[in-house]
Amino acid sequence: MFLSESCAVPARHPALKDFACRVTDFLDMHLPQPVTEEAARPPWLDLRKHAARAGLTGFDLPRTDAEPAHAGGLAGDRDVTAVVPPHLARVAQGLAMFLAGRRDCDAREIFSSGHGAMAVRYGRPLVARAVHDRVVGGGELAGVASSEPHSGSDLRGLRTVAVDHGDHLLLSGTKGLVSRVDEATGFVVFCKVVRPEQAAAQDADGAWLRQVPLSALWLPTASAGVLTETTVPLGLRGWSLGHLHFDNVRVGRELLLGMPGDGRRIFDTHFSGWRLMMALVCLGAATAAIEETMARARRRSVGRTSLANVPSVVSRLGTAAAEVQAATAWCFSLLERIEPEGDDVDVAACSAAKALATDAAYRAVDIGLQLHGSEGYTRRTPMEKRLRDIRGLRIADGPNDTLYGVLAHSLLAGSRPTAPLVAQRQA
Repeated sequence: MFLSESCAVPARHPALKDFACRVTDFLDMHLPQPVTEEAARPPWLDLRKHAARAGLTGFDLPRTDAEPAHAGGLAGDRDVTAVVPPHLARVAQGLAMFLAGRRDCDAREIFSSGHGAMAVRYGRPLVARAVHDRVVGGGELAGVASSEPHSGSDLRGLRTVAVDHGDHLLLSGTKGLVSRVDEATGFVVFCKVVRPEQAAAQDADGAWLRQVPLSALWLPTASAGVLTETTVPLGLRGWSLGHLHFDNVRVGRELLLGMPGDGRRIFDTHFSGWRLMMALVCLGAATAAIEETMARARRRSVGRTSLANVPSVVSRLGTAAAEVQAATAWCFSLLERIEPEGDDVDVAACSAAKALATDAAYRAVDIGLQLHGSEGYTRRTPMEKRLRDIRGLRIADGPNDTLYGVLAHSLLAGSRPTAPLVAQRQA
């Protein structure tokens, strides 16, 4: 493994060394080699259930005296959680994502609570417990439904409406493109909560809804009136992708996360960290690609000259390694600054770090594919799959141009004048 920031994380935080070993041992047992498109698709959901039994799905959540019992876990679950100090939970999650990405980008769903963390953190006690038991203890998946076909990443432009009838809500609208459509046990749905008279008077283009604050709720996939539609993506094919259609779905008021209007706060807090997780998945894949390409360069030759001695090859590999290591360092620096339970996260920096990381990872894998020659363009190596997968993650959770713009607007507006772009680490 070339010296990367991921190696420095356990050295900087010795409490995470055992955790990193457990994640690596799990991957070595269940996913020993990087995945290629030519090989049989791994049983991703089964692997997540194995991870739950190994206690590797709840370490990123806050621990309390009233922590729910695991539905499908083993007696050793809490031991794994205990090795991760609460103030390092996000760093541990990022480390798990990086290590997973080294095997395959679709392995991102194996570890941690994923999007289920929103339901556990912001849901009513019964909802939080039920989601915890299923997602953490049982190894099931939680999805998120935010973007819509007409609005993309424009959260204010969402038109999915939950009409408030007092003791229940009626949810209507369409979400897409949504990952985990077939696998998720439930979704965190971002919508606009409105009164019946508002819903009756709405105009066709929904422009008035831009003034309605965002809300969030937990919706079990099996709810009556939830319809799914799948499509085949270019990459990230390990999990289903498609649309969710809500046809007057009756939702109990107890399924609201936080209060009506809390959706933007929940979204920003969760996705600031989640974008860094997706960045680290891609950086893990890029690190593996660089290592494989360096090994190939040592073995191959052009005439009597080793490929590893060709200046243009060395320069391109060095550039890729430098970019990947710098992006990895920034992502972990931001994770170290996020308070485990705080809402005061640097949304702008986290957004730009995800964009920078996925761009750097894409370039690194593209160079690796090129230096593998025609073989790199086949389904026999992991390169072409990595390229397609990372291309998808440059769009997911906000396209990169938009995410760079978030940082630029923040700097131009001076909205965080006391927050350094890159913080100095404390000894």
